[in-house]
Amino acid sequence: MKRSAIQGPIPFVPPFFDACNRNYPSSFCTTRRDFLLTTSLDKSKVPGMKPTIVFCLFLVTSLVFAQNPADVKFQDASPKGAPASMSVKYDPDVGLYAAVRNTSGKGILAFFAIIEPTDSRGQSVPCHSRADFIFKDSVLAPQAERPACPIDTSISPSEPGATVVKAVGAVLWVQFEDGSTWGDSESGKQILSIRSRKLAFLQKLVAEYYDNGETSFKAMLNDRNLDPRIWAVAGCLVEDAKSQKVPAINLAKNRLEAAQKWESLLGPF
Repeated sequence: MKRSAIQGPIPFVPPFFDACNRNYPSSFCTTRRDFLLTTSLDKSKVPGMKPTIVFCLFLVTSLVFAQNPADVKFQDASPKGAPASMSVKYDPDVGLYAAVRNTSGKGILAFFAIIEPTDSRGQSVPCHSRADFIFKDSVLAPQAERPACPIDTSISPSEPGATVVKAVGAVLWVQFEDGSTWGDSESGKQILSIRSRKLAFLQKLVAEYYDNGETSFKAMLNDRNLDPRIWAVAGCLVEDAKSQKVPAINLAKNRLEAAQKWESLLGPF
C-alpha cells in the first residue's frame, strides 16, 4: 500500500475509533506509560485487518525498537496557515510517534490529523488521529504539544514493521476553545458528529452508578457491544483511572461536568 502524499480531504472509512486501534490481543497491548492518545489509529485499510479497540493510551510492546527521529525524512504537509504543526518524536517506551503542536495563539479543543509512515520495504500504513479534549482534562494550549499517533508499519504482533524511513503528515482540521474552527469541515464532522452520543453515554454511566451501584457501573464500563467510538469513552476512563489511581466514577463525574460546561459555552453538541 503506497501513497505519494496526503492530498485533499480524507474520506470517511468506518469504523473510526477514539482510541489506538489495532488487531492485537489484549495480552499483547500493555500500557507502560501514560501517553494519552484520545485519538484513533485507522488500519482498517490494511488487507485482512479487523480493527479492535485497545484503549486510549499509547501502547508499547516488546517489538518497540529504538530509532532516531532524525533518520526519518518527515514532511509536514499541513495546509498553509494551519494553526498546528506535526513532527516526529521518540520515547524509549513508546518508540517513534507523531506529535501535534499548537502554533496558534488560542487553545485547541479538538483536532484531526493524519500521518503516513513508509518503511524500508516500501510499506505504508496510515494513522488517523482524532483528538477531542472536551472529554479530557484540558485543551491543547498555545505552543503545547500532544502525541497524536504511534509511527510504525506493523500489521500484526508477530510481524513488526521495518525501519521507518520517511513519513508525511498533516493537520487537516482544528476547533478552538472559543468554538471557531479551521480546516476541512468533513474531517471535523468525524469528531463533532459523535460528541452528543459520548455525552449521553457519560450521563447514563454516572446515573447507572447512583441508581444501580458499582457492579452495574463496572458492567457498563466493560460492555463491548457498544458502538466502539462510544465504548472508547469507557475504555479511557478505565485506563486513566488505573494510571491516576483514582476511582473510575470520580473521573466519569469530572469529565461529565467538564463536557457539560463546554456544551453550555459552545451550544448543544
